[in-house]
Amino acid sequence: MRLARRAILEPALVAAQAFFDLQARNLKKLNTAGARIGFGTDSGTSVGWTAHAELADMVASGMSPSQVLVAATKTSAGIMKLDDLGMVAAGKSADFVVLDANPLDDIKNIRRISKVYMRGKEVDRVAMRREWGSGS
Repeated sequence: MRLARRAILEPALVAAQAFFDLQARNLKKLNTAGARIGFGTDSGTSVGWTAHAELADMVASGMSPSQVLVAATKTSAGIMKLDDLGMVAAGKSADFVVLDANPLDDIKNIRRISKVYMRGKEVDRVAMRREWGSGS
């Protein structure tokens, strides 16, 4: 049974890696050419990519962590014409995340979330976990 599984999985993994490599090369070309790059994952739940993985993939494709963060915040808000979002500034919504490590050093540091603020108020993440975990 293991050989049959392997015969099915190996070609699928090779094809998936080739597709990712193609996407990475295309993103790098677009970024180098100065294209306006926003953030959004269209991978769906069947693939299981998270936003965090998508941002790391953008860095792996050749974008700097700074470029990725701007794409995921300011540029994406601009593309969607959400003028009150996208950056911390006067007149904006004040939605932001406080991290325990610098994402400019390593984009994976975006996973080290200390606090979340929405409209300038800290989100009670413990209460949210408790509520969501209870099934209500």
